[in-house]
Amino acid sequence: MTRNSDRSPDELCGVKGASRTFERGQFVFRRGDAAGTVYRIETGRLRLERHLADGAAVTLAVLGPGDLVAEAALFSDVYHCDARAEIGSRLLAYPKSEVLAGLEREPEALLKWSRHLASQVRRLRALLELRSIKRADDRVLSYLELQEALGETWNGDRPSSAIAAEIGLTPEALYRTLARLDRQGEIHRRGPKVERKS
Repeated sequence: MTRNSDRSPDELCGVKGASRTFERGQFVFRRGDAAGTVYRIETGRLRLERHLADGAAVTLAVLGPGDLVAEAALFSDVYHCDARAEIGSRLLAYPKSEVLAGLEREPEALLKWSRHLASQVRRLRALLELRSIKRADDRVLSYLELQEALGETWNGDRPSSAIAAEIGLTPEALYRTLARLDRQGEIHRRGPKVERKS
């Protein structure tokens, strides 16, 4: 994901952020809450998700240090998904009204914001395309390829169940797929780390 870190980490469009901490499993916001704040992750990891009518959760994105959270809230009265801390996390909170004013004042900041949003759209499209892959083996290999392209690693810092949700598999299907790919020599598994064989 693109990181908006050209300014000091606690500033966004000239606005100083207030530090907030969230424990593992705690919601930063829920779908339908009034959207008055944009966040940047300092430490930790958040999962953005929506819940379907049958109660199943669909992971929209997993965000880490440097990522912005709830950018779409700038142009909405409410948040459109849930944001929950996957692990203990520290965020900087920026009032929406002040960020909008900063974007209006600084054309360069607006351009950087647009680049960031375009990067997020590309990543979300890649994940949607990945979820449409029928065979679990191909889906997992494509996910590993996407991680490599984004400079990310599968190193055990996230539970396998969270990765399974992100790519649209059950945890059981993911475990079986990893075991099969390992036997076939398609991947390397060393402890919790998973890599594609080149």
